[in-house]
Amino acid sequence: MTNRTRHLLTSIALAGLAVFLAVVNGVAGAAPAHALSGNGHGPGYLSSDGWWLGTYRLDDGTQGFCLNAGKESPTGHVLDYRDGAALGWYTPAQSAQLAYISRTWAGTSDRLTAAAGQIATWLVAGLGGHTAEEVAARAEGDAGAVLARARQMADEAGRLASTGVHADLVLELAETGAGRLRVELTVDRLSGAEHLKPGAHRAHVTLDGATFEDGTSVADVPSGTDIAIVPTGQDPTVSVSAAATFRALPYGPTIKVAVPRDDAQAVLIAVPATAEAHGDATVSGPSPLPFQPRVETVTSTATAEPGARVADRLTVSVDTGEGLLPSWGVHETEEGLSPVEAVVESTLHGPFAERVQEAPAVPEGAPEACAVETIVTGPGEYETPACELAAAGYYVWTERIRPERTPPDAGGQRLRPWQSAFGVASEVTLAAAPASVSLPSSGPTELAATGASDAVLPAGLAAASALGGTGLVFLGRRRRARRQTPRRATFVPLDEGSRR
Repeated sequence: MTNRTRHLLTSIALAGLAVFLAVVNGVAGAAPAHALSGNGHGPGYLSSDGWWLGTYRLDDGTQGFCLNAGKESPTGHVLDYRDGAALGWYTPAQSAQLAYISRTWAGTSDRLTAAAGQIATWLVAGLGGHTAEEVAARAEGDAGAVLARARQMADEAGRLASTGVHADLVLELAETGAGRLRVELTVDRLSGAEHLKPGAHRAHVTLDGATFEDGTSVADVPSGTDIAIVPTGQDPTVSVSAAATFRALPYGPTIKVAVPRDDAQAVLIAVPATAEAHGDATVSGPSPLPFQPRVETVTSTATAEPGARVADRLTVSVDTGEGLLPSWGVHETEEGLSPVEAVVESTLHGPFAERVQEAPAVPEGAPEACAVETIVTGPGEYETPACELAAAGYYVWTERIRPERTPPDAGGQRLRPWQSAFGVASEVTLAAAPASVSLPSSGPTELAATGASDAVLPAGLAAASALGGTGLVFLGRRRRARRQTPRRATFVPLDEGSRR
C-alpha cells in the first residue's frame, strides 16, 4: 500500500468519525418529547347512549377537562404538554377563566363537580355547536343539578379569574420603640383589583438592619398584617430594608394544555397554584432608641463679692448604657435631620449662711436666687446666662433636663430626663463683702458696716477676724502713745468709749 493510499484511507476514516460524532451529539442534544397517553376517564357520568361527561386522565396521573367540544375523546391518543399562552387559542380573559377553572375544579374526585366543570370549561372555550343543556343531558337524572352548578362555576370564574398578582411591602419606623412591617397582596381580577383580606397568604420575609421581636431576621408572616420590627443600628439615623416573597399563589392566567398529536380533544390540565409575587422596601430615619444626656457643671467663679454676676459652665455628653443610643438623637424637620434640642434648666440657690452639704435633691424650702435656661443640641461645652449674687453667703447651682420641655415630634419621646445633685463642690460660689475699717477722729474704733446679714456667719466671721486684727494693731499703737504722753494726759479705755 502506497503512502498516498494510506493518507486517503486515513482521511476517509476521520471524516466518517466526524460525521458519526456530529450525529451522536445532535441526537444527545435534542430535547426528548414528553409523550403522554390518554388512558381513560376520571370522575363523571357516562350516558346510556355512551357519551361521557366529566374529566379525562392521562398516564402520568394528571386529569383535566376537554377543551375542543365536538372532537374525538383524547383516550388512546398521544399528547404533549404545551404552555397555553404559546398556543394562541384564547384571549387573556378566556385564559384567566380557564386557569381559574383548572386550579379550582379540574382535580376533583366528585362526579357532579367534574361534570359541571366540564360544561363550565366549554362555556368559556366554546361548545362546538352544542348547547349547555344538550351536554348536561349526558348526566341524565342529575342533568339539572349539573347545569346549574356549571353556570355557577362559569359566573365565579368570570368574577374571580385573575390576570396577575403583586405584593406591596410597607416599612415604617416609629418615633420610639419598634417599627412595623406589612405585606399587602393585590390580585388583578377581571372584575378589578382586589386587596386581599389580612392573613390570606403568608410571605417569606427577610430583614436587613432590623429584626423581628424574637430576634430573628427571617420569618413567614401573614399578608395584610402589621408585624413589629426592631431596628438594630446604633447610629443617630437607621436604615431598614425588607424583601418579601409569596410562592404557589392561586392566581394568574397560566394554563397547561395536553395537546394531541392528531385530531382529538386537547385537555386542560389541573395545575396547582404556581404564581409568585415579590415586594421590597427600604426606610431610613432617626433611630427610635432613647438617649440619655449627662451634664457636668462648674460655676464660673468660686468666690465673688455681693452684686457680682456668675454663670454655670456645662459639659454635655451622652450615656452609652445598654438599650440606649450611644450618640445624641436627631429628628426630622422640613430641612432634613436636625439634632434634638434639650432645655437645661439651671437654678442658683442661695444665699446660705453656711457651706451647703451635698444631697441627691434640692432641700425643701431652699432659697432661689435666680433661674435660667440653656438649649443644648449635643455633646459639647455650654455656658448658662449669668445671675447676680444679691447678698453675701453661699450659692450653689443645680440643673435638670425634662423631656416634656421638648415636643414629642421633635424627639422629646426619646430624650431621657437628667437631674444634678445638690451642693456639688464645683457648683458652689461664696459671696463675701470686703473687710473695711472706720477710724473716727476721737473716741473708740468701731467695725465698718458690711451690708451683710447677721445670719451669714462665715462672711461675718471673716470680717470680724479682719477687724479684730486691725483693732489689736490700733491698741498697740495707743499703748505706745500712752508711754510717750505725760501722766497728766487723760486716757479713755476702749471699753469705756464703747459704752458711750
